[in-house]
Amino acid sequence: MIDRLADLFREHEAWIAAARHIDPRATSSVYFSHRPGEVWRLEHGGGETQLLPGAAPDPDLVFRFSPGAVARLEATRGGISAFAVELFSRMLDEDPEQRVDFRIVADFRRLATRGYVRLLLAAGPRVVAFGLAHGVASLGALRRLVAELRSRDPADWERS
Repeated sequence: MIDRLADLFREHEAWIAAARHIDPRATSSVYFSHRPGEVWRLEHGGGETQLLPGAAPDPDLVFRFSPGAVARLEATRGGISAFAVELFSRMLDEDPEQRVDFRIVADFRRLATRGYVRLLLAAGPRVVAFGLAHGVASLGALRRLVAELRSRDPADWERS
């Protein structure tokens, strides 16, 4: 499962295109629901995104992928927008077997500086429509959502 997600980040055209919008300093810590206690990090360098063992020292984001969520992401076809909508849908899924758990660590300014807002805009109308359907109708609303998600304490699975 870890290798499958690593392959998506490194090889899939939509993920490669998305990474072009993100600053090389951006990092995320990644956990897997079926591998408690293990932590990985996403880094972009040398022209590719790599999933490497060990926590990111100062992550912007923290994710926990379930095997079902990885399978759903693998099955997604299309560009950045299709993958973004699928990823966001997995974050909202109530089924733990299909869910991506998520926490924002960085403040809005750092996220914007590192290209995450630019990536959302590059994803286009489909992502904007998804945001509108979930109450994110403006940059101010996005800023408030980031502040809300950032205020969450680390989850138990991050501490194990």
